[in-house]
This record gives sequence, structure tokens and C-alpha cells, in this order.
Amino acid sequence: MSLDGIVLIDKPQGPTSHDVVARARRIFNTRKVGHAGTLDPMATGMLVLGIGRGTRLLGYLAANDKEYVATMRLGVTTDTDDAQGTVMFQADASHITEAQILEVVRDFRGYISQRPSSVSAIKVDGKRAYARVRDGEEIELPLREVTIQDLEITRIVHVPELNVVDVDVRVVCSAGTYIRALARDIGAQLNVGGHLTYLRRTRSGHFSQMVELVALEESPTFIPLAQAVRQAFPSVDLPDADENRARHGMRVPSPIDAASGLVGVFASNGDVIALSENVDNELVPVVVFVHGQE
Repeated sequence: MSLDGIVLIDKPQGPTSHDVVARARRIFNTRKVGHAGTLDPMATGMLVLGIGRGTRLLGYLAANDKEYVATMRLGVTTDTDDAQGTVMFQADASHITEAQILEVVRDFRGYISQRPSSVSAIKVDGKRAYARVRDGEEIELPLREVTIQDLEITRIVHVPELNVVDVDVRVVCSAGTYIRALARDIGAQLNVGGHLTYLRRTRSGHFSQMVELVALEESPTFIPLAQAVRQAFPSVDLPDADENRARHGMRVPSPIDAASGLVGVFASNGDVIALSENVDNELVPVVVFVHGQE
């Protein structure tokens, strides 16, 4: 059986996403492992790994929307916008009411401009922003447009002994959204500052079921490539007459009135042939999955 597919890891708190990839390489005894959508060491939850030819899906899976649950602490600002950073500013947030929080949060739904944290993994001239900050540089990343499809407050707790307010939220957002930046900006709009104390990714695209690293080490399993593509994208099954052309990276007509955008293209025997862009019911190959092709 070829090692081609994806693994949905429930990342624990502590290790980096790269650390998880390194462990998966040992578990599956292959160097061909990568991940889609970095999670900070503090964060837990869904980390999508690609194995073998599954790594060729990662760029497209990373573009999927995400769902998170998180806790924002109002009244404390850190240099990383999360609990792992150094406290830069503290304010008494005990006067902040639920009504004020609900009012401010309304401004952070829909299309918003967001400035990623300076210690994010975004590359600046080929070097990660966090590495530049670690080397003493001052970094201000440009604003980016993101979409907050849903921002639900699930609990508000005043912590009088600390003069802070903890706000639990559930967020559904576009790829590239920084939840810790949401905490920072919501706190700033309330004039008390804020940072993230807890973050868990609960879903990435259509994927929500995860396996813990310990369980994976005991039983190394993964989602085969064809199954992963069918789960993540609309799919079309080609007639035998078009299979060979599709395998050679040629455009073929869509056999059905498929949804526009990316679709998985399958042979009659169930093999996945390609990930293609459906343009006016013509399947234009984006990634062709051929055994032995890199």
C-alpha cells in the first residue's frame, strides 16, 4: 500500500507544527510529510498533514475556511498577542460590560482588515517575521483582508482579582485570519487591550475528526488520497474514453454539470486522477496525481 494521503492530527499544546511533522515522518518512516495551516505552539487541534502525494494537496487545503474556539483576555496586552508573550500593558477592565463587548464584536464580523502579529510565521523578504523580531528587528506587517463568517460569544467571565474579563468565542473565518489579532484588536477598541489565552482549531474545511499523536504512534493510519480528495472537494467520475487524456494532464470535458472551482477527477476504478479547475464545464488540471510523479 502506497503512503499517499492525509492525516488529521489533534495537535497538543507545546510542540510547533514542524515538530508534529517531524514526529509523523518517524511514524510513517518517510520524509515526504508536510502540513497545511500552521498552528502556534500554544494552540491545539486540527493540523492537516499530507503524506506522499498527499503533500500536493496541502496548498489547496490550507485555503479552506477554519473554525476555532478561543478565550480572549481583556485588560492585558502582550508583545505576541497571546499568553506566551511578555506583558506590555495592563488596564483595569472590570468596568467593561457584556453590552459593550457585544457592541464592539459586531464590528469584527464580515469582511475586515487585519494586521497580523509581528511574531507570525509570515515571510518578510524570505525570512519569517517572528525570526526577524527575535533578531531585534521591528516589524509591522501590512494589513490584509479576511472574512469572519461567524464570531459567536459563548461566555463572558469577569475575574475581579485580576481586573480582567475572559471572553470565550467560537470563530468561523477565512484562511489567513489570526485569532490572536482579533483578541488584540477587540481589546484595543475597548481601550483596555487584549490577548489570547486559549486557542483550539476544531475544523479545517470539511475535516473535523482528528487523531491524537499518541494514538497515531500506536496505530499509524491515514486517509488515502482518493478518499481525502472526495471529502475535501466536489468530485466527477470520468468515462473511460477521457481517462487517459486526463492522466496526461490534458483538459477534458466535465461529464456532469459540476460546480465551478476545484473538483476532484476520478477514474472509473475509483483512482483519483487529478485536482482540476472546472471552467465552463471543462476540467483544467491543476494537480495531476501520477504514481512516481513529483
